[in-house]
Amino acid sequence: MHTAFRQTLLVTLLVASGLMAACGGGGSSHDDTPVDGGAGAGGSSSSTAPEAEVCVPPAAASSSSSVSPVATTPVEPLACPPDAWFCDNFQSGTADKWDLTPGTGGAFAVLDEPGSHGNKVLQYTAGTAGGVIALLKDSEWAGVNRADYYVEARIKPQINGTTGSKHLFLLAHYQDASNALLGGLNVQSTSASTQAEAGIFNNSTSPTRAVQMRRPIIMGTQGQNDGQWYTVRYEVIGSTQTLYLDGERIGSTSYTAPAAGKIGLYTANKSFLIDDIRVGDPTVKPVELTLSPSSLTYVAEAGDAAYVVSVTAKQNDGTTADTFTVTSSNPAVASATLIGQSVTITPLAEGTTEITFKSGSDASVTRVIKATIGESFQQSATTYDLSSVATPKAGEAAAYADGVLSLAFDAAPTLGSNGSIRIFKSADDTLVDTIKINGDVDAIGAAAGGNARGVSRVGAWVEGRKLVIAPHDGKLAYGTGYYVAIARDAVSGKLAGKTFDGLGKAAGWQFTTRAAPAGNLSTLTVDDDGTTADFRSVQGALNYVMKNVATDAGATINVKNGTYNELLFLRGKNNITIRGESRTGTVIQYRNAEALNSGGGGSATGTPTSGGGRAVFLIESVDMLTLDTLTLKNTWLRSAASSQAETIYFNSEGRLVAKNADFHSEQDTLQIKGYSWFYNTLVSGNVDFIWGNNRVALFENSEIRSVGDTMCSSVGYVLQARTVSASDKGFVFLNSKLTSGRGPGGAPAPTKTYLARSGGSSTYFDNIAFINTTMGAHIAEVGWAYGLENQPKSNPEVSTAASGWREFNSVSPAGAVLDLGKRLGGYALTSAESAEFTTRAKVFSAYGSGAGWNPQP
Repeated sequence: MHTAFRQTLLVTLLVASGLMAACGGGGSSHDDTPVDGGAGAGGSSSSTAPEAEVCVPPAAASSSSSVSPVATTPVEPLACPPDAWFCDNFQSGTADKWDLTPGTGGAFAVLDEPGSHGNKVLQYTAGTAGGVIALLKDSEWAGVNRADYYVEARIKPQINGTTGSKHLFLLAHYQDASNALLGGLNVQSTSASTQAEAGIFNNSTSPTRAVQMRRPIIMGTQGQNDGQWYTVRYEVIGSTQTLYLDGERIGSTSYTAPAAGKIGLYTANKSFLIDDIRVGDPTVKPVELTLSPSSLTYVAEAGDAAYVVSVTAKQNDGTTADTFTVTSSNPAVASATLIGQSVTITPLAEGTTEITFKSGSDASVTRVIKATIGESFQQSATTYDLSSVATPKAGEAAAYADGVLSLAFDAAPTLGSNGSIRIFKSADDTLVDTIKINGDVDAIGAAAGGNARGVSRVGAWVEGRKLVIAPHDGKLAYGTGYYVAIARDAVSGKLAGKTFDGLGKAAGWQFTTRAAPAGNLSTLTVDDDGTTADFRSVQGALNYVMKNVATDAGATINVKNGTYNELLFLRGKNNITIRGESRTGTVIQYRNAEALNSGGGGSATGTPTSGGGRAVFLIESVDMLTLDTLTLKNTWLRSAASSQAETIYFNSEGRLVAKNADFHSEQDTLQIKGYSWFYNTLVSGNVDFIWGNNRVALFENSEIRSVGDTMCSSVGYVLQARTVSASDKGFVFLNSKLTSGRGPGGAPAPTKTYLARSGGSSTYFDNIAFINTTMGAHIAEVGWAYGLENQPKSNPEVSTAASGWREFNSVSPAGAVLDLGKRLGGYALTSAESAEFTTRAKVFSAYGSGAGWNPQP
């Protein structure tokens, strides 16, 4: 059987180093460490950790990329434009136009930009607390003093490990630290989850960010010539705010306060370089030069198919097309050819290069793609004794088309930073699949037809001394012969007594897949080891269901004990049951998060390679999916690089049933819409680990376990309800218990957890009810984070029996009734009012426009 992941994660721009916890108490640093205990509502929970136990957060990452950094092309100082109302390019060598307040442990310095030709910049080194760190002096603002203007700057974010905070904003209309307009960057340690944002501080030190759009933002290292410059422009005209990033209009919003005021800088709390700060006429638009795809890194092997980038270029009137040029700093490594509005990048030889795009109307506007090219793929002529090390075995005549492949090396092999594994048809050497060591992507479910889930993924990893290879979903056909080839630089080690020199057809790792299963099955069996079954992977069975089973016909997928390292996708099929052989023996898991696949996720037609989201299991347009007697686990550990990591995203207005099942993650464990019933389940996490835009979710006879936070945050939250309407019951907990335990990264059990915090929006409702719930001592006495911990109040702000944060008969583990008079912001239901939540039939009475639903165990 497959053991849990122990792979080296080598995904471009995903920070693998420094994310593991070193928390006290002897917890393992493996990302597959299970949460203590696997029992459901009847199992025991860990007690609160001793006060003396210390939690140590993960070390800061040392690089923003897993590939070797490419030096940034040296820049010349930019002159201040004559039409600017204010400009500071710091060529004076001072920051004397600014009042600087760098915050605790922070520091400013004007210095020569590394690698530049005399260009001076303002450097900010983050400390332990940020906030408003710079304001333009009143004497400088006196020369502007207008209500409508743009503020613009070039910003290069840089790595720092002092905090998990990420915001880096230009301020406008500044009144005080609680009242200002803002626009800029939400920077994280991976470009997969970064955003451009705009909003307002409105009588609060926590910003409201109405404009948010994902854009890749790469960080550099302080003192080095790497990273990327970004031009941020924030524009105010009347009551409308507009944000631009690198000339691209990100979005607009309106505001009612604060009044006109000067500009400044805010961070909480990120190191950066900044240059060329300007204020000017907002009717003059920025020069646009945007790329699609927007990624500013490119990894390939020499000889791979060309990479095509579409370019949008506009002059500063916002409409007239602009010209642009493109050059490669090392055309022998990768050439760049301009044809119309597209650029073709062709990987030619091993090495690194920068592909620089430059605006024709403003030479200061550039975009740079940093390319890393590995050696060309060649099949090795070296042979090995594969008789006892290859799975499927060499010559296997009935291999599974949906199974993983593996090679057992003499000792644990090492994955390279580039290279690929390729699968060819034996009959005619046709290439059918390419699995990249770095930056692999997949379209899950594409083979079933219809929509598919596009994801970044790990295509090859190391388990013990095995190299494990996961072919792309649905690439291998039934009844077909294949052979496997591996690039020399993809992996190193010794195989069958020989130094590994790659693998080619000559090595003889050939096999034939078994015949296709019958097309009319309604009961399917999945087993990941040598036992005969219908499928080796759960997704293989789901693909069968999506392709062969009628929408409402239903099917049961029986999954034998094993650890299935998979991302899953199901769409458009009702009455499906996935049933494990045993609750803790059948484990479906993956290490997925915002850093790898951003957003909640959704499917697309064709063969998408992104957008599939951060959950292990994405479910769309499904009614009556049942998950029974199994464990779903997201093995990602919370970090400054990323935190949101669901086990399931039930993106459907239909019904979900989970019973006798465990769900483990840290943040956002369950994201659920529609109607769901969790019976005799265990759900573990530490931050908003039950949430979603739901109608009704009933957790009955279940354990909700708050676990130690890998990031060592002192505060946790069980829920963030975003219930669709005020009349929906929302999240209901009946005859269940709230417990605590050690975290998956070894962090001690939490001591301060709130029942919920609000998302702070009037467009959804904080509808939650705890009925006859046992609550451990880790639950804060005030219960709800109602305006506490810098969190907003609930919606509705005053909870009632009909809507909001509600509670009845909460007791301690010893059975003592808790004093709900100490709660803040919640509503204590009467016995009569609580009756609406005491049976499944009542909780789900609104389902089907009042038809109701009464699920049974």
